[in-house]
Amino acid sequence: MLSLSSKNEGSWFYFSLDNSELGGVCLRELTPDEHRRIQKLTTKKSKPKFERGTGRRYDEKIVDEKLAAEERWDYCITDWKEVSIDGQPVECTRENKIRAMKITSFVKFIVDSLETLVDSNEEFEEARLKNSESS
Repeated sequence: MLSLSSKNEGSWFYFSLDNSELGGVCLRELTPDEHRRIQKLTTKKSKPKFERGTGRRYDEKIVDEKLAAEERWDYCITDWKEVSIDGQPVECTRENKIRAMKITSFVKFIVDSLETLVDSNEEFEEARLKNSESS
């Protein structure tokens, strides 16, 4: 039996595979519902525009990419341990997540870890589908 949980608390990724005491970040994958919420929050329609020649009316979508990125990072990063910025330990708050995501090495760690998380979820889904086909 497949047991699912609606809780999306995240998975820990440590800075050192050998020593979790050195700290890490707890991440969760962006859900479709959360993606829609962020889109709704960050996307606005422009004033109606008209296509030259045909006179057809259309609306352009204007996306606040900076706010969208901040919302995604705030959702995906749920916690961290042993993180400091410029030598100062920082709590896992929205403001500190935004500050940390301006640091290239931290961004690389987060992106690589999220890719690992997405890949492991895809492997789980493939195994689940394979099992359901055989039954």
